[in-house]
Amino acid sequence: MKRIEIVRQLVADLLDDHQHFQRIETLLSAQRQAILSFTPSQLESHTEQLMQHYRQIHQHAQQRIRGLQQLSLTANHHGMSQLLQGLAPAAQQHLLKVWQDLPVQLQRCQQANSSNQQLLEMQHSLLTECMPEVDPVAWLYHPDNMG
Repeated sequence: MKRIEIVRQLVADLLDDHQHFQRIETLLSAQRQAILSFTPSQLESHTEQLMQHYRQIHQHAQQRIRGLQQLSLTANHHGMSQLLQGLAPAAQQHLLKVWQDLPVQLQRCQQANSSNQQLLEMQHSLLTECMPEVDPVAWLYHPDNMG
């Protein structure tokens, strides 16, 4: 692959990742609503979509490492910044901003994901507290206790 093709692919993946993170934020918010409303089908759908975005971001990260190495740049934040600083000024400014925004987007997504996880753990805890494990027959809503 030629140098220009590698650079174009790295830039395209960078822009795609930015969009993936935006979509992930939206899906995590929708996932939270599905958790709150006890809508398993929506929760499952959102989770499947999230996994697709996660896989794509992971694939781009692997491609970024290989691309930077092929360009003889370090396969890290510094190498990508160096690549972007070598672009034409018109593209450089925008792409550097996108590159610098990705960790912020990632942090927001991690916080939303952690919040959703805590909510699920709270719900699980409530359900397990309501169902005695020792004697399920003594549980108020056990089928044997229903008229």
